[in-house]
Amino acid sequence: MMLQHPGPSLADISCSAMVPCLSPPGALTLDDFTHFTPLVKEELRLAIQSRRLSGGLSADVSSDGTSSGSERGSERRSDGSGVRREVTPQDHERRKRRRERNKVAAAKCRNKKKEKTETLQQESEKLEGVNSDLKAQIEELKQQKQQLVYMLNLHRPTCIVRAQSGRTPEDERDLFLQHVRESAAQLHAVTSSSTCTSSALSTLSPLDGGLLTLDHIFCAGL
Repeated sequence: MMLQHPGPSLADISCSAMVPCLSPPGALTLDDFTHFTPLVKEELRLAIQSRRLSGGLSADVSSDGTSSGSERGSERRSDGSGVRREVTPQDHERRKRRRERNKVAAAKCRNKKKEKTETLQQESEKLEGVNSDLKAQIEELKQQKQQLVYMLNLHRPTCIVRAQSGRTPEDERDLFLQHVRESAAQLHAVTSSSTCTSSALSTLSPLDGGLLTLDHIFCAGL
């Protein structure tokens, strides 16, 4: 009776078909495992290239299976299906208009901030001017206060004497009126005397020998 050697299983055949360079599982060595990772990457790269070519995209793919930065900038996903498409002129126009709107909005924002800063600066300068004026008024009031205190100190002895004499404001007023009447009477007397002297001199007769005697003096009021 002859012994039959069992052939390779279906799993072994599929594995050998996927990675032709590998031997059947029973004959794998350490060198086969070291070359396994680069082969898998190569298979992935080829699969991605085939998919991109079927989608009408460029087949240029980097070593890690991702597209370059320039391609990523010119492509975008459509309706969430994961398929990228090229940017159309309409998309470029929309992006351009959006950038222009952003520039205009940024310029308006900067101008508004500048105007606000200028307004605050003007208000600050105005308040500083008002503060300076108020300080000058305070200094002037201080000087006036010192003058009033000085004048009060000058009149203080007189006020103390009047207070000690027991005079009331009414008494001070009566004394003032009496003083005014006395001054008026004295002024009237002096005026009358001057008028009398003038009348006497105007009625003098010619002097004998140029001498004036008591007989020549005549007062009309007497």
